[in-house]
Amino acid sequence: MFSSKDFIARFQEYCRRRRLIEDGNRIIVGVSGGADSIVLLDLLAKIRENRGLQLMVAHFNFQLRGSESDGDEHFVAARAEQYGLEFFVERANTAECAKHSKLGIQETARNLRYEFFDNLLESSGFDKIATAHNADDNAETILLNLFRGAGVQGLSGIPVYRHDRKIVRPILFAQRKEIELYAAEESLEFRTDSSNEKEVYTRNFIRHRILPLVKEQINPTVVLTLQRSAELFRELEAYISYNARSSLEFIVTRRTADEVHLSIPRLRSNPTLLQQYVMLMVAEQFTQKRLDFERVNAALGLAEGTTGSSVSLSEHYVIFRDRNDLVLRRVEPVPAFKITVLPNRRYEFNRFKFSSELLRKDDLAGFGMQGSEFVDAAAVGGADLVLRTWSDGDAFVPLGMKKKKKISDFFVDAKVPVYEKHEFPILETSKGEVVWLCGQRIDERFKITDGTTQVLKLEFSRLTDKGNGEEHNR
Repeated sequence: MFSSKDFIARFQEYCRRRRLIEDGNRIIVGVSGGADSIVLLDLLAKIRENRGLQLMVAHFNFQLRGSESDGDEHFVAARAEQYGLEFFVERANTAECAKHSKLGIQETARNLRYEFFDNLLESSGFDKIATAHNADDNAETILLNLFRGAGVQGLSGIPVYRHDRKIVRPILFAQRKEIELYAAEESLEFRTDSSNEKEVYTRNFIRHRILPLVKEQINPTVVLTLQRSAELFRELEAYISYNARSSLEFIVTRRTADEVHLSIPRLRSNPTLLQQYVMLMVAEQFTQKRLDFERVNAALGLAEGTTGSSVSLSEHYVIFRDRNDLVLRRVEPVPAFKITVLPNRRYEFNRFKFSSELLRKDDLAGFGMQGSEFVDAAAVGGADLVLRTWSDGDAFVPLGMKKKKKISDFFVDAKVPVYEKHEFPILETSKGEVVWLCGQRIDERFKITDGTTQVLKLEFSRLTDKGNGEEHNR
């Protein structure tokens, strides 16, 4: 038979054994208004005097359910007042934020809420944040991660204590039905979020469809089973992480602000799982973002690839193979541009300089400086040429060849580092024919021949000192 007194004792023992709450802690309690967070607030309020705790209530209004969301806010404010606690609230049009960030509603809401918590923690000087995740939430998270193909960390479920963000989950031990029984026995009112019933959300589908079937046909105590499994995976994850950290300095051979080099032979001397964790850690340290395991495995697959093969980690980071190293590098995206360039003029951009000059073929003696190329002015057909960034579909006939070749394939064969590929623009005719892959090779169709009378001299040089991006005509 359920007992509130026993539940409180379990709560205190859980917090003690995992060192979630210590005497004198100043704790921000995240309260949505649902049964879980109202029970968490009540439990903390009951022990605050004996433990010398200082509490405050924090609520985020996502403005997703109109008057219902506002009702939640007013309800939580009233509960905070009832317990004599300070109340902080933040509001945001989550749907609009999701549009701008190009993320889903659920992910956007989570990001907004934790950003609010982080800011409040910093401004208040409090010690930690308590959220009301429970054992059912944990079971749903584990299954969700399993179905999406997570690694060991994903199968460890919701962390009991996130030290990096100072977040504790004091009722993670409790099942949802126990929490509701406690609320009933203690006569605690709470709000029910109508969106929790909408199966359009994947988590709700697992909650309402999958878990009930598992309980009915396979394992009635599946939530507790997954809870125990999560603890085992958490221990395994801690063990692997410890070993990965110990291996880092041996595997990482060079670090700069823009690059990290990993020795492939040293990396591959470890079991695959440890290689994955090393890659995960290095990438997270360097990019400040956690990679999913699919991207981690793709990065590790480069060890079997050729020099120059690469995997994009994000808009600003790439990993590629360079002989016996895997190199993580920060790259600055090159904005697309397209500009008409005229002969006998010089152009300077933030990454390179370009110029062209009309000459008689007889005047070529003595020319041959690095960065210069010469094409048949008549074959180019007109004074106006276009300088632009290349795209994946672009192709040309490299000098000395007879068939077209994709520019992307040319870069691979030329072993141009992936992070440099977009720093070489193309020069094309007004008809869209590639004349020159700048800094690399001219097109066979525009080379100088015996019949050439007038030559267009082309010059291209990359700038190491990036300017302000303005164009200069001289």
